[in-house]
This record gives sequence, C-alpha cells and structure tokens, in this order.
Amino acid sequence: MKIAIVIFRNNLRVKDNYALYNATKYNSVVLGLYSTQITKGENYNFKACQVYRQNFINETLLNLQEDLTNYGVNLSIVDDIQIALEKLSKQYEIKIYFDEEVGTYEKEFEDILKKYKHKSFFNQTMIEPFYFDYKKSFSHFRKKAQKQKILAPLKNPIKVKSIEFETKQLEIVDLKMPNFAIKFKAGESEALKRVKYYMQYIHSYKKTRNEMLGFDNSTKFSTYLSVGAISARTIYHELKQEEQRSFESESSYWIYFELLWRDFFYLVMYYSKNALFLKKALQDKDYNFKTTKSLINNFINANTHIDIIDASIVELKSTGWLSNRNRQLLANYLIKTLGIDFRIVAAFFESYLIDYNPASNYGNIAYQAFVGNDKTYRVFDVIRQSKQYGGRVYINKWLNKEEQEPNFDYKKMADEVKQTVYYIENSSQ
Repeated sequence: MKIAIVIFRNNLRVKDNYALYNATKYNSVVLGLYSTQITKGENYNFKACQVYRQNFINETLLNLQEDLTNYGVNLSIVDDIQIALEKLSKQYEIKIYFDEEVGTYEKEFEDILKKYKHKSFFNQTMIEPFYFDYKKSFSHFRKKAQKQKILAPLKNPIKVKSIEFETKQLEIVDLKMPNFAIKFKAGESEALKRVKYYMQYIHSYKKTRNEMLGFDNSTKFSTYLSVGAISARTIYHELKQEEQRSFESESSYWIYFELLWRDFFYLVMYYSKNALFLKKALQDKDYNFKTTKSLINNFINANTHIDIIDASIVELKSTGWLSNRNRQLLANYLIKTLGIDFRIVAAFFESYLIDYNPASNYGNIAYQAFVGNDKTYRVFDVIRQSKQYGGRVYINKWLNKEEQEPNFDYKKMADEVKQTVYYIENSSQ
C-alpha cells in the first residue's frame, strides 16, 4: 500500500501547510510524523531546548494531533526518525513530504528524509524566496522584498485516511512562574486567536513595542511563528484585512516591517548556507572573542552587576521569554562590553527562548555582534536605555531591588573590547 508521510518540525499547523496540503491532495492515505530528536542535544554546554520551549512544543503537538483527526490524519510522535522511516518503508511504499529549513542540525535531519522518495517545500517566509546579496544590509533587502508578491494562504487540506503507527506520550511539566510573568497558551487555535485579538492594537504597536513589561505591548506572534503554529503569510493577510477595515498607519506598517526582518534573516541563513553559525559569520575577519569560564559563569548566573542585564537573564531563565528591547540590550552588552563569543550568547538564547528559531536567533545575535549584516558598530548604553524604557519597574519585579548605578566603568570596558576583540580604533570603525 502507498502512503504519504508528512514530517512535522516547525510547521505544527493545519492551515497554510504546504507539506500537509500537497500530501492530502495527491494521496489517499497520509500519516503525520514528528521526531523528538529535533530538540535534543547540547550547544556550548547549553541544553538545546529548556523546559519552557519543550512544554510549548508539546502542547502545540497535542493540539495538532487533535486538529489532524478532523482530516483523517494520525500524528505519530517518535524518538528516532530514521528508525521510524525504516519500519514504515518495510511495510508500505512511502513518499515523504516535508518543509525545508535552515540550520545545520535541520539540514542533517533532512538528509535522512532525502534517502526516500520525497517532495519538499520552502515555506518559512512571508515572501517567496528571491536571491539578493545576503552580505548587504537589511535596507538593500527591503527595497527588493517590498516588490515581491505575497501569496494568499493555502486552502485547508483534504480529508483522507490514515494508518496506525507507534506513538509516544508527551509530558507537560507543571511550571511555576511569578504572576507577572509572560505566559503563553500553545497551539494553532491559540495562534489564530492571538492574531485576531491583537488587531485592535496594531495602530499603537510602534509606540509600545519597546516596553519591557506587559503582554499586549507587542504582538507576541514570534512564539507561534517559531513552531509554525501559524504562518507569516496568514498574519500578513490578517493585517491587511484589518487595515482595510480601519486604516493604514505607520504602526501597522511596522508589524509588516518586522515580518520582513524575519524573512531577511531566514533568507540570509538560507543563501549563506548557515554561515551565521561560524565565528566569522558573514565577515572575512578574525575576532578575539572571550571564552573565559568565569566570565561566562557570571553572565549565566546573572552576576554581571548591571541590574538591567541581570534582571533580563533572570526573566529569560525563569520563563523562556524576554522582550525585544531586553534581548538587544542583553546580547549587545554580553558581546560588545564583556567581549563574549557571540556563538556562546546565541547558544544561551537558543537554550532558553520559547520562541527560538535558528534564523532569527543567530541573525539577530550576529547583527548585534557586528559579524552579520549591520554596517555600523553600535554599543548600547544599557543604563540610559533602562531609564528610557521602564527598567526601574522591570528590575524591581525581577530582582526585587531598586536599580543601582554600577560601580565600574562599563563604557571603558566596551572601548577595550572594541580595540582588543574587534581590532577597531576608537576614532573610526
């Protein structure tokens, strides 16, 4: 018997899912398959996926299992994809449908899938992929990207039959977090609800997006996008419909602008063949990044003695979440003031962030590290930005103390890193 196997990884949804849609369109028997090995392993001694993201993924999978039954598709959850496919190929004539991704481990996983008859799709971005000079700035990309057509989301899959195959039970850990912590409900249905709910805030987004505390001050779409509980195209078309119902504003444009940034990092990773994982990243330069154990332990344990940085580390490790502003401040400080290897910082974010994906994480970190697409060497004044964006209240909540000025010259430290790590004289880049 012929069966189609849909591989689920970071496309944990029914709507606008190319692999699922095409599998059900051209086959009468379809099985969904998810492998838990995707989130296993370590990177720079950090566990690849901490409990907050694992919980969110597991809850999304449970929602997907239920939704797929409406289309007759069973979703089997296995530990090892290679063993599962070997078993299935001995019993059936199989064809595999999967979404292509970026990332070294992701590509190694795809090599296993390609041993069988298969059909793959690149469905990670809002716009259709087009070639551009991936070493150039976002502005270069944006001028070209804004001319690209954004396709409408696909129709729902077709109802088919499925088979029974082994599946493991997923564990949901009961997590204890402070009442004021950011918490997410998982699954495609929750993703769609969040997008529809947030449409009332699209015209104030640009004003509130940098706030350090609060849920509705930013879209929070990234969490659902990271596991593919919703597609970027679905969000874009919901946004355009709301603009037609109300009006277009600089703020509503900024949401589209942020989706373009996401596309940018995906396509930079895609066309550079994952160069952002390398020490030199997109630059043909040598850097003297620090990997001192005591320095790294101090930052991991929130012992930098910069309150806004330590509070950000505590929130991230306690919840799996951090606002965009705090992410930028944290990455910039760890790399450009402490001089820590950006790949260690990226691995730390990868381990804890609930909305981790390789492109956005490593793209943003490399950008802050001046080894990616940023053409200007920028050092953030973390104390000034803390005061500007409500750090006093934020620090009080996460460190239970009043914000204090550091008793050391962090600006001088940044100057030294600029010269000794990046070999840039202070007079110029």
